[in-house]
Amino acid sequence: MSKRILKTENERKNVSPEKNQEYAKILKKMTDCKTVFTREGENKEEFEKFYSVIEESFPNIRERAERLTFGSGCFCFVLKGKNAVKNIMLMSHHDVVEGDEKWDTDPFCAVEKDGALYGRGTIDTKTPLFAELEAVEELLGEGYDFEGLNVYIGSSNNEEVAGDGMVLTTKYFKENGIHFEAVLDEGGAITEGMIPGVSAKSAMVAVHEKSRHLYRCRTERSTAGHGGLNPSDDCAIVRLTKFIDEVTNKKIYKGKFHEEVRGTFETHAPYMAFPLSVLFSNLTLFSPLIKKIMLNIPQTKAMLSTSISFTNIFAGTKEDPQIRAKTAEATMFLRCIREDDLLEGLEKIKKIAKKYSVEIEEIERDYCKPSSSDSKPFLHLERIMNENFPDVIVAPFLLTAGTDARRFTDVADSILRFAPIDLDKKQYASIHSENEHIKIKNLGECVCFYKDFITKYN
Repeated sequence: MSKRILKTENERKNVSPEKNQEYAKILKKMTDCKTVFTREGENKEEFEKFYSVIEESFPNIRERAERLTFGSGCFCFVLKGKNAVKNIMLMSHHDVVEGDEKWDTDPFCAVEKDGALYGRGTIDTKTPLFAELEAVEELLGEGYDFEGLNVYIGSSNNEEVAGDGMVLTTKYFKENGIHFEAVLDEGGAITEGMIPGVSAKSAMVAVHEKSRHLYRCRTERSTAGHGGLNPSDDCAIVRLTKFIDEVTNKKIYKGKFHEEVRGTFETHAPYMAFPLSVLFSNLTLFSPLIKKIMLNIPQTKAMLSTSISFTNIFAGTKEDPQIRAKTAEATMFLRCIREDDLLEGLEKIKKIAKKYSVEIEEIERDYCKPSSSDSKPFLHLERIMNENFPDVIVAPFLLTAGTDARRFTDVADSILRFAPIDLDKKQYASIHSENEHIKIKNLGECVCFYKDFITKYN
């Protein structure tokens, strides 16, 4: 990888301070709505208030866009372009996690201090959603006709609980033959200090996320009769726990450098200090050493390998604790980078299961195909980032968390997970934690990014 000459943060594209303050007022209204999703619908009034804020704040979209609604509150605005032949989707969910007493301010009454807006959802992910909507709102006001392009803006109300919003949405797209050339969701951001030996900020664009697979592992007691006479080694619980212990402690998945992980380090290598620059510029030569180190660190191990965890276990009844359990079952949770790797390891797990008379049944498959950093949408995003944030390195990466974007795997050519929110270490730590906040000057930067992403997409 060649090294691009980075400019200074002062050379970023932005708007006036007065305009940023206007943006902050709208974002505050969005943030003040306590859009915490519950399956019982306790916060329904807060969600309705949020939808009213959207209608009031973006009148051009309200009048000009078609609005689709799915489930209990997932919405999608559709802007039909002149002579449109392509579809792109911009998306960010509007549900948020709870706040707690550790906050210095009320998490659902946004407060401005020290040039930042504090409130739950300012990062995850009401700022990106605001900026996407504002970008389209301004383009409509400027008479932009979206030549050749249909623009969709989607937002689910239950992403934080892996809900059905975008499941239902993508089902609709599939049934109606709507396919996207590019999907741009949350997941990556502009960060600092995430890559060892690199002092510059990085725009981490996730081109893939680890998939989710659930399996039921079940065993039965093989002998009948009085519980006190049954041999203890025939206990369903004992056999199941022995199975779990062996699977957990055996190195089923060895780990490897997939394209997106390799791309992270190779892109950053020219900006690293010696000797890291040498190591990561020659991954083919040094990958065995680097892999060995990374596999011993939980956070980096997740970037190389399918992970295995057992999330719960059931056996017997609490009503009569003296009766030995006839059956025992556990839920096994596998998160893979590539499905063929998962299936190869699963065969090894099944051999262990056979030894302990444990049956394995798949109960959920949620696999998302990787996108390429050589794709047109990624290269377009990289070009827009270089123009708008010339002080930032743009790199692909693997997201080990989950997003709504994975639902689009059958209806999109390229799925990217990135929002141009500029996070320092304190902001990054505030995600799903206390004192979440966004710098007000970053609001205009985000709007400029999305406007350019749309108008320069061809």
